[in-house]
Amino acid sequence: MRFDLPEYYPPLSLPEEVITIREGLDGASVVDAHVGGHGNCGADLDHWSEWGEANYAGYDRINIQNQWDIADYPCFSKYFVTFPLDSLPALTPDKVIISATLTLTLFGNAGGGEWGEPPDSYIQVFTVSEDWVESTLSWNNAPLALENISGTWIQPRDYSLPDQPYLWNVSRAVAQAYANGEPLRLALYSADGERHTGKYFWSSDVGDWNALARPSLQVVLGKPCEAPEIDCNFLYIPLAKK
Repeated sequence: MRFDLPEYYPPLSLPEEVITIREGLDGASVVDAHVGGHGNCGADLDHWSEWGEANYAGYDRINIQNQWDIADYPCFSKYFVTFPLDSLPALTPDKVIISATLTLTLFGNAGGGEWGEPPDSYIQVFTVSEDWVESTLSWNNAPLALENISGTWIQPRDYSLPDQPYLWNVSRAVAQAYANGEPLRLALYSADGERHTGKYFWSSDVGDWNALARPSLQVVLGKPCEAPEIDCNFLYIPLAKK
């Protein structure tokens, strides 16, 4: 049993290349979808017979939202994404994954009006061990999370600035998935309590006009310092503070 986020400890290495995986980039297919109440708390659905089966395949924007009051479950919304890892080179003793970062781009949020200013949201990333199909994914059949691996605080949208990208450290998840010969399957959900916590991000289905805002995975690859002909003597490693 562990009461903390898991860590990833790659060997001391020299970075060599960064590979970006994004829908449409170099032919990559990054499938994603959200389930639950979308951005309107399932307003057009019967909350008892239709909400749990709602499917949002092809939507170009997604909502991640949670709150403490279970009576408001129609507003709950979580997100799933699967990144193929077949564009990564074969890992050898001379090639390792140093780090990996998930990027989502925030374009809006719930809140304002009688509810007051929206709060920050702590959105967490979980690994998922099962495949799913975008055209049939729903709250009721979505796969369960396997492990909580990372979290990032998301601030309400600042509309005086361009859409804002946010990053999550998914290094350990990428290393494990690639070592197992599997794609990277992730779910994102928030640890929020207030009603107006919804955070809105662009999905893989957004048009080419906004392709750079699609969910992206950046993987940094490198050579371990103990590999032949690699000199890491110039690297400065600060001592840990007591």
